[in-house]
Amino acid sequence: MSQDEGAPAGPDLAAGIAMTDLADGAMMAGHWNDDVVLLVRRGEEFHALEGTCTHYGGPLAEGIMVGDTVRCPWHHACFNLRSGGLVRPPALRDLRRYNTEVRNGMVRVTGPATEPGRSPARPGAAPESVVILGAGGAGATAAQTLRREGYQGPITVIDPDQDAPYDRPNCSKDYLAGNAPEEWMPLHPADFYRDRDIHLRLGRSAARIEPAHRRVTLDDGSELGYGALLVATGAEPIRLPLPVRDATVHTLRSLADSRAIIRAAESARKAVVFGASFIGLEVAASLRARNLDVTVVAPDSLPLERVLGAELGRVVKRIHEEHGIRFALGRKPASVEGKTVRLDDGSVVEGDLIVAGVGVRPRVSLLEEAGIKTDRGVVVDRFLATSAPNVWVAGDLAR
Repeated sequence: MSQDEGAPAGPDLAAGIAMTDLADGAMMAGHWNDDVVLLVRRGEEFHALEGTCTHYGGPLAEGIMVGDTVRCPWHHACFNLRSGGLVRPPALRDLRRYNTEVRNGMVRVTGPATEPGRSPARPGAAPESVVILGAGGAGATAAQTLRREGYQGPITVIDPDQDAPYDRPNCSKDYLAGNAPEEWMPLHPADFYRDRDIHLRLGRSAARIEPAHRRVTLDDGSELGYGALLVATGAEPIRLPLPVRDATVHTLRSLADSRAIIRAAESARKAVVFGASFIGLEVAASLRARNLDVTVVAPDSLPLERVLGAELGRVVKRIHEEHGIRFALGRKPASVEGKTVRLDDGSVVEGDLIVAGVGVRPRVSLLEEAGIKTDRGVVVDRFLATSAPNVWVAGDLAR
């Protein structure tokens, strides 16, 4: 297939390139048939891997090489150059490997390599079972990593969200904007978990943790013992203490929340978004992509100023304004009645759809009730272990 007909860009690595075309320590994007392939040189060794990140498809040739790893330029997922193995999320799986051949001063990619089997179990005492509370990015990745590292005991992942595990960041980005279909949202197909013997218990949440008995009680009264417990229940949206009458103030944390906002947007013309940090701005941009008139209300003098500083805050504000978003900065919402949002200076903003994106707080109550040490999150050591034996936390909870 010619490049004009849609073949991947870069040299045809099946035909090969001269060894001298790739310097030691350099990377090159090419293709083998229709596959995008990353070719890397380390001394006299050449390694060929799948050329796009397994998270959002970032071009790995535009990333950076550090030692025996390559790092995605978009969200910094990290992969091993020799094995293709995932070293650091947010990527969702290993990179495919390709065989290379060096002959007569040429290097060629000869085809996909045979995938290695499951890693042998590492030495040391393994827990008899692992229970993971939370099927977000941290919990789902932990289950996947346990199997990759050779753990063969029972793994159970519990989450109240019937849709989990899915790509949570997309809930406020492409999915909310209407650019990502529903089938893009799951992190993996259902058979991914069945094939790895990872048991998902969705629609259930933990009501009590008893570290002394290594036991979790679920909201339906059932009990589940564990050898090791990982809590990755994340954070919950902050809800403003506003008087609200004849209106719904949406928050956004789950796929169900995103669906509810989309349904409301279908009959709305104007939207008001509380908050000018990341979630608030992502929601505002996504609703603007749906052709709603959008006003962002925030107490800050500039969006993202506390995170990025004033200069970048002005850039962010200008970009959003160029796309038609209005700002009511230095203001807080005082009340919501019907479609009217009254601000703290007495002015009003009208909106058929109202979304609060003012931040999140860690879900620590379950661990506090279990006597586990917290401090604006769950206190952990460098291995993410908590103050309770055999209990670890990961993700937004960990401090």
